Amino acid sequence: MKNAFRTGGPQRGPSSLLLSLALVASLTHPAAAQSLAPAKGPRNITFGPDGVVIADQSSKLGQEEPGIAVNPADPLNLVAGFFEWPSPFKSVPCRFAFTTDGGVTWSAGGSVPLQTDGDFCADPSIAADATGNFYYAYIDDSPGKGRTAGNTNIQVAKSTDGGRTFPTFSIVDQGVSNDKTYLTVDTQPRSRFNGTVYVAYTSLGAGVRVAVSRDGALTWSAPVAVTSSTTSQLGALPVVAPDGTVYVFYAESNDTMGSLGIMFAKSADGGLTWSPPAAVASHLPSPGFFNLRNADPKFGSAAVTGFSSNSMPAASITPDGTIYVAWVDFPQGSCLDVLSNHVPCTNSDVRLSVSRDGGNSWTAPVKVSDETNSTDQFSPWIATHHDGLLSIIWLDKRLDPNNQNYDAFYTNTADGVTFLANVRVSTVTSIIGRTTFIGDYNGLAVTGGSVIPVWNDKRLQLPAVFSAVGTLAP
Repeated sequence: MKNAFRTGGPQRGPSSLLLSLALVASLTHPAAAQSLAPAKGPRNITFGPDGVVIADQSSKLGQEEPGIAVNPADPLNLVAGFFEWPSPFKSVPCRFAFTTDGGVTWSAGGSVPLQTDGDFCADPSIAADATGNFYYAYIDDSPGKGRTAGNTNIQVAKSTDGGRTFPTFSIVDQGVSNDKTYLTVDTQPRSRFNGTVYVAYTSLGAGVRVAVSRDGALTWSAPVAVTSSTTSQLGALPVVAPDGTVYVFYAESNDTMGSLGIMFAKSADGGLTWSPPAAVASHLPSPGFFNLRNADPKFGSAAVTGFSSNSMPAASITPDGTIYVAWVDFPQGSCLDVLSNHVPCTNSDVRLSVSRDGGNSWTAPVKVSDETNSTDQFSPWIATHHDGLLSIIWLDKRLDPNNQNYDAFYTNTADGVTFLANVRVSTVTSIIGRTTFIGDYNGLAVTGGSVIPVWNDKRLQLPAVFSAVGTLAP
């Protein structure tokens, strides 16, 4: 089933035909793209129509936590992944879709393989190697057991046909209490570890771990402990620098306001050994994991009201080695003074920090959005272009004076200081209602002069993964 985006909302740029032609030109002429001068400032962007990646409301399954990756060997080929729930059969599949025209249209794939029927699949992420193979990492929970009981596997499925199928999987870590996995592949031409696949995750009670494959995800190294666990450490995210150094970023907190640290460790030997953890920023105004306002009238008067959100980081590295890290906290906001891992909070902001010396020093965090009211901005994702431009997407409540419903927004920057005036990506606002979970993260891919975000959307009866294609001005 192929899905071409259609929307009843206003279009934000040229017709879809002109957009498609511009997109194809920007993606299929890599030599021209590589000749662009280094980014010197924000670049204007035009987004085409937005739409659901897989239109499958009849299944009664909500779609959440999307990831997306582009094929370096064919930039018109991208793959998106997400999980679906709740199922009448009490199973939760992780699905995928692929595009061969740069995201203008999407075709439904299937589900990644699980060990047994009825397993619970979660925390999907997707990456591609330099030759065009896609890798899909996910958690496989045995039914009725749960990750805290020690029955959660970390698995990686592989596609060799552009994301049309993911027929087989390998087990990264088996039968342990694991959470929040994410993967990346070293595609850096100058790296001596090119082709290495890294999977980072949290072993509950034991800290952040990383496993490595050097044979295309056929086999995996024994997981290496990057941290020890004295506090909550979640959202482990691996990214690779041009010289092959791999960084793992994560959020550390103890569920109290002001306890958040955005942390990282790095490895210069392909994941064999790791530096001691260091801070991008520490003592940040966030409990780490919190709830934001929904339509529940009890929000703010008790713990566990609102919908779940978090301060887990997003990170990306430019071709010159500049490192960008984004997260959410509350520099002008507030949280209910209760001890809970889902404290109600208001006025969250997306913030950004930059390092130009391999993580030895970091700029002070800056606010990304240009809204001036006290609404929530949350769930950012970032990606860097070949010229060093950084693209950023997030969810944003600025259009709702009640600070409940949200849209997807975008900006970019060449230096982490000056940002493009924020652009609304979604054409229809998501109505949150009393929903308590819309996913922990979104996704973003960039290629040539294009930007392809995927986000958790609530405009339909059920949560769905939406996308749009943005074309950057020259």
